[in-house]
Amino acid sequence: MAKLKSVDPKIIKVPEERVTARMDVEKAEQFESSIKSLGIEEPINCYEVNGELWLSDGLHRLVAAIQNGIPKVDVLVKPGTERDVLFHNLRSGHLRGKHPVSEMRRQIERAYAEYKIGIEDIVKETGLSRDYVEKLLVISELTPMVLEALDEERIGVGHAFELTKAASPDQQEIFLQMVLANRWTVAALREFMKQTREIEDGRERQVAAAPATSEPAAPVTVACRFCREEHLPQDLASLIMCHSCQGIMFEAVAAGRNAAQAANTNEGSKNHSKE
Repeated sequence: MAKLKSVDPKIIKVPEERVTARMDVEKAEQFESSIKSLGIEEPINCYEVNGELWLSDGLHRLVAAIQNGIPKVDVLVKPGTERDVLFHNLRSGHLRGKHPVSEMRRQIERAYAEYKIGIEDIVKETGLSRDYVEKLLVISELTPMVLEALDEERIGVGHAFELTKAASPDQQEIFLQMVLANRWTVAALREFMKQTREIEDGRERQVAAAPATSEPAAPVTVACRFCREEHLPQDLASLIMCHSCQGIMFEAVAAGRNAAQAANTNEGSKNHSKE
């Protein structure tokens, strides 16, 4: 049973990983002004775990109380476990406002991997949809670049989920750039990825049927719209182009980046061996 207690805010422990709703500048200023004039009106939520108070909801209020030197705050305390802290935080954090998807994703992963809680139980405990929970568990495989775009809300969870189906990490990032450049919907991204797979499958069949050769593959180049001469994609200015050509350009830039990284790695290894 929950009990209302008045405690020193400094003794409340905050989990290292949690979901925290974000405030915009205007709302943060209003919140700070309210704290200074009215104090902490709404109780902070905590669970008592092994004799210690662990925050489950109310980080903004807790931080404001400490920063403003408020000696005592009202805390709604429930007996519980770390698992209870995690799930109450997931429920309250998701309902209170915007938050980085990465925080939600890591907490869902903890519930699934660390506490061995099945998807159905996670859905019941959090109120999230099964589809959303399943997608959060899958998108952990994305590259840091894609996850950063997701956290910055430049793409949505639906886009991120589709990008997990890319053939490689490089391809994830190539498709990400195309989504950002073209402002694609999830459906548009899905259709383009489907077409790309069909083209790649056709290329693989051609390669398999072609006679073996020892000659290196020619670099991918793009014709200038005006002079018609072939150039490396990174040497061209921005142009209006079809999605296929744009895909070739992003792919070539990624290949060039990888080649440069490999060259730097090899050079570093040679220098190290000389030493």
